Amino acid sequence: MWQPRDISQICSETQSNLTQCSPAGFMYLALLVRLFGGVNYTVNEDTERSKENKENKFSSGKDKDETKESHEYDFIIVGAGSAGCVLANRLSEEEQWRILLIEAGSEEPDITMIPSLYKALKGSSLDWNYSTQPEEMSCRSMKGHTCDFTRGKTMGGSSAINTLLYMRGNRRDYDHWEEIGNYGWGYDELLPYFRKSENNKAVEAFDTYHHGTGGPITVERYSYYDINNFMILESFKELHIPEIDLTAEDNIGVNIGLSTSKDGRRVSENVAYIKPIRDVRKNLDIITNAFVTKLIIDHETKTTLGVTYEKNGKSYNVYAKKEVISSGGTVNSPKLLMVSGIGPREHLESLNISVVADLSVGHNLQDHVTTNGFIMSLSNKTATNVSSEQLLEEVQRYHDQEPKKYGPLATTNVAGTTAFIKTKYSRESTPDIQFIFEGINNVAEFYSDPQAYLTSDTFTASFDRLFCKPLLIKPCSRGIILLNNNDPVHGNPLIYQRFFTEKEDIDVLIEGFKFSVSLEETEAFKKFGAHFVLTEYTATIYHPVGTCKMGPSSDKDAVVDPRLRVYGVKRLRVVDASVMPFIPRININIPTVTIAEYISDLIKSEYKQ
Repeated sequence: MWQPRDISQICSETQSNLTQCSPAGFMYLALLVRLFGGVNYTVNEDTERSKENKENKFSSGKDKDETKESHEYDFIIVGAGSAGCVLANRLSEEEQWRILLIEAGSEEPDITMIPSLYKALKGSSLDWNYSTQPEEMSCRSMKGHTCDFTRGKTMGGSSAINTLLYMRGNRRDYDHWEEIGNYGWGYDELLPYFRKSENNKAVEAFDTYHHGTGGPITVERYSYYDINNFMILESFKELHIPEIDLTAEDNIGVNIGLSTSKDGRRVSENVAYIKPIRDVRKNLDIITNAFVTKLIIDHETKTTLGVTYEKNGKSYNVYAKKEVISSGGTVNSPKLLMVSGIGPREHLESLNISVVADLSVGHNLQDHVTTNGFIMSLSNKTATNVSSEQLLEEVQRYHDQEPKKYGPLATTNVAGTTAFIKTKYSRESTPDIQFIFEGINNVAEFYSDPQAYLTSDTFTASFDRLFCKPLLIKPCSRGIILLNNNDPVHGNPLIYQRFFTEKEDIDVLIEGFKFSVSLEETEAFKKFGAHFVLTEYTATIYHPVGTCKMGPSSDKDAVVDPRLRVYGVKRLRVVDASVMPFIPRININIPTVTIAEYISDLIKSEYKQ
């Protein structure tokens, strides 16, 4: 059962009646838990499951607690996120292979299906609830200079709690990977895998070179948008930013973006890749609520044999005949490697961890940094405020709608409209700033206590102001992730983002601010009486990559080779966003899916030789 963030300690008496902290807010959350806290959502397509099994089941046909130490699989995949779900699907296509997928979180509850409620998922039972370490240039308006670092902890991982934007990045993102020695990772090689995963239902589907129509992930535009989306779109067009397909290889432009959704419901990688095959493919076992504590490695031969995991207070060993694949993401993959003896020698030895391979695990952390720096004040013409009674009615209405969902809950609203520009600091014809938008309901409350406001705000469809966030999408600064000194295995890792340690990052973001100011002078803004108010709040929108860097053997910072095999350790790969050597100029979910699609084919080809 899904549980929202417990904010009872930080709620103040002055909260707006549209936040969690008001009586109406608590009623709202209670209604969400009652209607959507369980696991009932089914896949409504002609999938493998629906052909063979009409019932809504969520196990592999085995009691998950009965996994014995003698159990052996061909492949063990750790983490059922954006990459892990893809790998489990594609590798289990080989009927002769037995696949085990292990997820630390729960089954994906129905609450994740509601696009508008992505804010309510942060800090909830579906979040690892990590936070950053205090740093001078990060999270400056937050208590202790530390920010939440949201990562998904459920079937589907972060694809179950993100803002649903479907984007790929610029051609140069991937060509750059190849140019530094990762042969086979250029844009032309990856494009077929972008298409392979996509089932595009929008007008872009007519461009069959760039888009696919038969893949697992349904891609569409929402059926509902309010006037603010179009105001934002027109304001950028006035400033000569073209309206384009933002998923194309040259993505300088603006549009109301595509979403990973179907009929007003989220399509996570769990929904797209796992639910259609679960209980149908008998060679795929899935264990949820199981925390992998270490890799089982023969230190003499440096061969990965399996994993140890904890479930219901018990510890189990399970073994892989071919490979273990870590798909825990940019935080949990480096953590698992380091607690297992793979990482920087000095750091591991300081924690009395025996070193198997001395690699730069946890280094090269990159993320898209922004600020809730401009608040756009809306007039009565475009504000979307509703009463608490209307809010509760809207939740019930969404629940009752079948088969398609529509209205303000069936969309991420202004978060779906985005733009990319090139500043004078971009050395190529590529964007270096992305603009994203988010509704805000009570600006006085935000100013008085940003932390209390941001952790209590959950409903994106009710707002009278907008955050306009210029996002630095090609940062030069690099962070690091270290193990927890007190409890390396169970303690939260130490996340140092190190934003703005390179001056160029500040310079580029300032150009983004300047462009934001120019939006206020457009006729689109003036028509609706919108204007900006400046504030200070450094933040991320949770696109971390790079901590298990992919690179050739000549790269001293590389952790995995171009086939994503860990250097110096046999039968071990990392397949997730942590392998990206440089962050793409875009949301990272779909690039992560594409990495997993691509490497699945490489794995199949290796073992068929």
